[in-house]
Amino acid sequence: MHIKITKGLDIPIAGKPEGEMTPLLESFHGPHRMIGLDLTPFEEIKFKILVNLEERVKRGQPLLEDKNVPGRMFVAPAGGIVREIRRGLKRRLLAIVIEVDAEEEIEIHAPIDLNGISKEELIHRMKRAGLFSHIRQRPFNLLANPEKKPRAIFVKAMESAPFVPPAELQVEGYEKEFQMGLDALGKLSDGHVHLVHAKSSQFHPFVEAKGVAVHTAEGPHPIGNVSVHIAAIDPITHAEDMVWTLNARDVVLIGYYLIHGKILVEKVIGVAGNGVIDGEQGFFRGREGVSISFLIDKKTKNEKYRLISGDPLTGNQVESEDFLGFDHSTVSVIPDSNEREFLHFFRLGKNKYTYSGAYLSGHLNHCAREYPFTTSLHGEHRPFIDSSVSDEVMPLNISTMHLVRAVLAEDFDLAVNLGLLEVDSEDFALPSFVCPSKIEMVDIIKKGLQRYAAEFLK
Repeated sequence: MHIKITKGLDIPIAGKPEGEMTPLLESFHGPHRMIGLDLTPFEEIKFKILVNLEERVKRGQPLLEDKNVPGRMFVAPAGGIVREIRRGLKRRLLAIVIEVDAEEEIEIHAPIDLNGISKEELIHRMKRAGLFSHIRQRPFNLLANPEKKPRAIFVKAMESAPFVPPAELQVEGYEKEFQMGLDALGKLSDGHVHLVHAKSSQFHPFVEAKGVAVHTAEGPHPIGNVSVHIAAIDPITHAEDMVWTLNARDVVLIGYYLIHGKILVEKVIGVAGNGVIDGEQGFFRGREGVSISFLIDKKTKNEKYRLISGDPLTGNQVESEDFLGFDHSTVSVIPDSNEREFLHFFRLGKNKYTYSGAYLSGHLNHCAREYPFTTSLHGEHRPFIDSSVSDEVMPLNISTMHLVRAVLAEDFDLAVNLGLLEVDSEDFALPSFVCPSKIEMVDIIKKGLQRYAAEFLK
């Protein structure tokens, strides 16, 4: 199937990563010897801690176990000494920090022959290796339940969000491992695996993938969002209609473990944003959980900026002493500004980006140039003004503002009828960006899905 959307928006933001792939130094020094296992995406998980402070661990050794899914482990992204267990409100686990040894010890298991292993044993081995921490399920975008067979599995082999490295870069050099990962997913789902890549891609591991249904897609962001692919190929119709989702690198992780018997920590990372010195933006071959300070060292301008782990639309604000997010492959550096421009509403705004046409730039070919965005919202929250603007960038067949209102009212019966089960919070990043009312729809939908999931899955 070919998926084509016209609704959406490729934000013309300055500071995009470009150029040749640059390897990051493997020799860490000082504070950069620290690697963090980020746990912030797993709010719903109750963890059992398996290690103590100052304990030496191997790369790939289980650090945590999911109490609700026995055997599902979260493993060490580095070999070294556990220096810190970070907690937040109500002692919620935020991260485990490891000081990397000069010579890392690696936990190694026997390679796996897919033809000679049962589905149950494959699941057990994948849980033990931490691979089920990379597989999500829809609806609700929770971690996948290994004990329940999915109706289908969707592999996203494309990216459209700002600054995110192309999926091809994550797979390059691991073509054999990628195909092995697809074969494993096919065994888990009895062959119901969908792979979606960009129409323009000629990358042979995607185009010539075996044992899966290969689909192509084109259009503006959010064409890379899994919700768009599921809605076009095999829509979710009720709360028990479960599918699993992964990205291309997640598939590589599975295949690498099956072939080599150890976890892969290498990751392609984008460093971008107009807070980065010109020429320093780019793609870097680094590793999971690397410190933010290491990634931006000597790359930022001498001004106040905001650090974001992830892309500018859906990433999390971090500090330099934090670590790259569990699911993130980008660090965005955006100038931080809360200054108000005097009489800005009387100015033509030729050099200011606008989607709605409030400035002159909105009536010009604004996509032909890039704009130096800052963190300023240029206004405060207001009542709902114009719901049609949000629908212009929402390719899914839902009424954006009506769904948001239903979630705010906690009328989940209505919200489900309006499409709540078909979406994830990331699908509302663009509507939030263009919203003249400054409504934080991403957070509203995320909390709404969590509340409804807690009720439905009791």
